[in-house]
Amino acid sequence: MYKAPISLPLIPRIAYWLGMAHLSRKGELLSGLPEEHNFQPSIGKSMFTWGEKKLLEYCKKHVPEHLKDIQVQEVSAEEATPVLMRKIRKQQLPVIIKGGAKNWKAYKEFNLDFFADNYGDIEVPVHSEPNKVFEDDGKPIPLKNFYQMSYVKIRDLVKSIKTDEKYSAKAIEDIMHTSGGSLIQEYCDLNHIHYLSDLGEYMKKWYFKKIPVGYTISEQLFLQSKRSHTLWHTEPGYNFFVAVQGTKDWKVTAPMFSPGLYPVIKDNSTYHVSKVDGRESNQVIANRGFELYKYMPKYAATVEPGDIFVIPPWWWHTVTNRPTEPSISLTFRTLAEPNIHAPMLNWLKYTDPKAKEIRRKVLKYGRLFDEDIAASLYAFADPKNDLTQKAKQVGGVE
Repeated sequence: MYKAPISLPLIPRIAYWLGMAHLSRKGELLSGLPEEHNFQPSIGKSMFTWGEKKLLEYCKKHVPEHLKDIQVQEVSAEEATPVLMRKIRKQQLPVIIKGGAKNWKAYKEFNLDFFADNYGDIEVPVHSEPNKVFEDDGKPIPLKNFYQMSYVKIRDLVKSIKTDEKYSAKAIEDIMHTSGGSLIQEYCDLNHIHYLSDLGEYMKKWYFKKIPVGYTISEQLFLQSKRSHTLWHTEPGYNFFVAVQGTKDWKVTAPMFSPGLYPVIKDNSTYHVSKVDGRESNQVIANRGFELYKYMPKYAATVEPGDIFVIPPWWWHTVTNRPTEPSISLTFRTLAEPNIHAPMLNWLKYTDPKAKEIRRKVLKYGRLFDEDIAASLYAFADPKNDLTQKAKQVGGVE
């Protein structure tokens, strides 16, 4: 079980989560956008506000400001046996497997030209990324600044990345399954991921046919500019992140510290995003109205080409590329065993009709689709740039 470096009072935490659950399912906006949390008065609003207030009061009295990140554990590829990974899963801790993917064909052969030459005409969903840290004006940054989306051809995406313009592709799934899934079968080592996830042991469990724990349900590709950055976000399942090109700096924190990340309250619960930009100082973040953030413990990791970074379910993470070169990376997401490490996040997911439909498709087709991923991201994009219908056309699955 995860042993937190600080403790937070239980009653305010319960009030916060019950309030968030109520607002997610029954809350009605008084005005503005969901990210502004300007909901009509209700018992859920009162519980949420009271819990957040009491947590901040407690931290001001009893918790020092977090100034030095905790380093994520690193192990060698040889040390990453199923026995060790089982122990780390039990602790619910992240771990970097150094050089874990250096034998993969993807690590040896993937580059931007590879994708432009072989997949140039394929359209993929991309983010239009802001090339700046925003002015410290004491106001929250609108999330639409980070979630403007469109579809472009891989060839144009690669050109944009090379010239450091606006596009980056994050978590694109369908391209990995083109040509019979050759990008996965020929260039990736799924057996290695399943070795690390302990799939062989989970297949012996009585519940495996209904909940295929340890099985990869998503194989995603990231093609990003050298200035690419993601806000804090979290999602269910284990994340096996494989770095192919470019070095990334990560910060992660456990789901119990969600209140300090100021997540957006929304009814779609397969993906949660924070209103905090982790590149900013604690003082700037506090000026924007997110003072609780500075007390939350964070873990730091530097993920280099050839590494595999394993992140437990619902652990928050924010990622920034080193500004030396573009990055290419892969993510393999596996189902996690039933657990109580993030009870309210899990409850929100299992009571979400959209998440239920995604689970149905995963069991039927064995994977996610770009349209599934897009459905979570479009909640934050400018409504004028809502590409949901386009996503359905490209995804091709109803």
